[in-house]
Amino acid sequence: MPFRLPHLAAAVVAIVFVAGCAPRSPGLTDDPAAPISDRVGADTVITVADQQSLLKTMLTASGEVTRLGFSVRFAEFAGGPAILESFRAGATHVAIVADVPPIHAQIARFASPIIKAWQLDRGGVSTVARPGVPLRTVADLRGRKIGYAEGTAHQAMVLRLLRAAGLSKHDVQLVPLQLTEVGEALGAGQIDIAPLMEPISTKYRLAHPDAQALPDAVSQAAQSGLMFLYAPRAAVADPVRAAALKRLSEAVDRARRWADADKNRWITTYYAGALKIPAAVGRTAYDGQGTWHSIPLDSALVARQQDTIDTLASFDEIPGGRISAEGSVDFRFNPHSST
Repeated sequence: MPFRLPHLAAAVVAIVFVAGCAPRSPGLTDDPAAPISDRVGADTVITVADQQSLLKTMLTASGEVTRLGFSVRFAEFAGGPAILESFRAGATHVAIVADVPPIHAQIARFASPIIKAWQLDRGGVSTVARPGVPLRTVADLRGRKIGYAEGTAHQAMVLRLLRAAGLSKHDVQLVPLQLTEVGEALGAGQIDIAPLMEPISTKYRLAHPDAQALPDAVSQAAQSGLMFLYAPRAAVADPVRAAALKRLSEAVDRARRWADADKNRWITTYYAGALKIPAAVGRTAYDGQGTWHSIPLDSALVARQQDTIDTLASFDEIPGGRISAEGSVDFRFNPHSST
């Protein structure tokens, strides 16, 4: 069954039930064209689903969090499926993810539109083998156990690599894991090959210098390089929270520009400071991802998400078949679109 994360089938049923039966909050709007106000009350609280303390470090170190005019709390998660669970529980209001988690939310029928988008210089994920497994071209994927975090961008990346090799899912053994399990499974020899994100990829390759990896250009071509903020519909439909989320998305954009303005400062602050890894490893990890560039929320972005959906669907990874990317982006969050 596609999307085989533990208890996912039950989770999808629960999501649909909650979405259909939960009482609506006063003031919510279903009008996708309703403008977003600039007014945010000082008592507003936004809880951010963070990953690897990225947003917390960016917003705090840049000083942007103190200029918001409302309170922000940060909760740490690993991967899109865990974030989706926090959304449906009403525990968080916005998250930072790559391209697949918003699609995962659509599949689960829990609308969570994209409210901010960036293009990364590089995808930041390498395709690495355990020691002793040859991995020079995509043809070497045939017959191998390939581990990946289902419901994350790594899933689409693996499928794109299979497509590039002319392979089907039946030509390999796909092993869906939790995001936190992939590196450990590769190190333990439980899987042969896996996409590893930074800084895990750099740390793994330093620990296993004889491990082979696909050429960087091949791994990069299999990634969209997209980074998003997305939020549950209940948050963007609430006028006060929508105003706060728009202000937050603009602050994150400024904070990221602050981070990229001084590479060494960011490596010291984030990799060495927040993640507690050697600066040399952090430097390699940063170079594996590079800078971020804000991109518009427009039809071209929707088309790119549709392409990823179609990739998943072509490998029978979407229950019920292909879905539409329409409605996956909240265009109101484009800069200068508020009233």
